[in-house]
Amino acid sequence: MSQPAGDLVIDLSLDAARFDEQMARVRRHFSSLEADARKTASTVEQGLSRQALAAQKAGISVGQYKAAMRTLPAQFTD
Repeated sequence: MSQPAGDLVIDLSLDAARFDEQMARVRRHFSSLEADARKTASTVEQGLSRQALAAQKAGISVGQYKAAMRTLPAQFTD
């Protein structure tokens, strides 16, 4: 069902097989994105756990640890 609109031709036909193929491709793409996001979230969570454990061993809170890390660059420039 093509209909000219000025110099532009608009094709509104629907090919079910091609649509299903494209949807499968989109699902695979989002599935791989989900796997990557889960992997990244797991890595970040492990990193935060290590920081919390290090702060606990040092006898300070995570907030105190973050404050100390924020002032660290200033110590290098002094």
